[in-house]
Amino acid sequence: MIYSEICVEITDQHDVSPPSSSGAPGSLTCDQSEGRRLSTARCFNMVIAHRELSNQMFQNTLMSTFDAVTLFDAGAGQAQGSRDFQEDRYTLIRPEQFPVETEDKLAIFAIYDGHGSGLVAVHASKRLHCLLAQRPEFAQGDYAGAIKAALADEDALLLESFKHDSAEPAISGSTVAICLINLTTGELVVSNLGDSHVILAERDPKRECAYHIRRLTKAHKPEEPSERARIREAGGSVEMRSGIARVGSLNMSRALGDLQYKNPVNSVVGENSMPRDRHASSSSTPTRGDFLSNDPYTSRRTLSSGRRYLLVMVSDGVSDHTDDATLIQHVMKLSMRGKRAGDIAMDVATNSGSHPHSDNASCIVVFLDGQSS
Repeated sequence: MIYSEICVEITDQHDVSPPSSSGAPGSLTCDQSEGRRLSTARCFNMVIAHRELSNQMFQNTLMSTFDAVTLFDAGAGQAQGSRDFQEDRYTLIRPEQFPVETEDKLAIFAIYDGHGSGLVAVHASKRLHCLLAQRPEFAQGDYAGAIKAALADEDALLLESFKHDSAEPAISGSTVAICLINLTTGELVVSNLGDSHVILAERDPKRECAYHIRRLTKAHKPEEPSERARIREAGGSVEMRSGIARVGSLNMSRALGDLQYKNPVNSVVGENSMPRDRHASSSSTPTRGDFLSNDPYTSRRTLSSGRRYLLVMVSDGVSDHTDDATLIQHVMKLSMRGKRAGDIAMDVATNSGSHPHSDNASCIVVFLDGQSS
């Protein structure tokens, strides 16, 4: 309700005194048609009181519409590199594109680095954000729980496809790096499987630099002691091949898809049915767990309304060729030259894909501005 509406409403209802018989100066006519008069002082006090009330209501309305951070710009870029096929995928879901109606403004960004084929990356990029938004954990505000459950739901859909008509979900898979941002509250939740990464930095709007650069993801590798122990406990094994620790043919220990390394497929498929699996199984364990896990690493941050942020998401086709600080400063440099987020992301991916024997390269760049709120 704006001030003029409040004034009209209250003026129509005010209590007035009978008109003065003298009609002496110093009085104010509030309703000329009725001949009612009110003292100048009393009417002035009422106007001031109503104005203060309306101003407070107006401020409260404005406060309710402010977000902790603003999605200033976001874009993505990809390069195929030296590979025969592009198996990476990405998702950009801005607040107006969110799959369900929400009170707060939410955005989702994700990178999927496929291997074996692009099937799992394509499937997940089209469905994971919808699965997430349908979870009861999401409705309760438990974004981390919703992401974790949605990843399990995605694997369940792939398993149904495997059972009915396709062996491909068993021999192909994908990494995941996903960010859910509540722009209204400033809550940032990041989860990942595999070796795609998310880097967060605070940016200085006056200079070509950023600071407080933090990687919010964790690379899941079979050689890590905790991962090796988990794999062995599940009935699998980690083998060194060409100097690289692997679960079967994979150099990662967590991913979507790759059902041949997950229960129940790894417990019912014979040793010779899927050649890759013979390197990942321990024959002494009849009942197996998941050699390859879909349980993500998750981190949370609260973004301040008084700061400006830069979020960069990359597949390993980018991160294998640079370190986080160099990448962030390169993005800042291009931003200061007037480049948009999509152009910057394409520059990063193209440069990474230009190296000899390069992998598919994907990059998402997101600028979050608290100060513009």
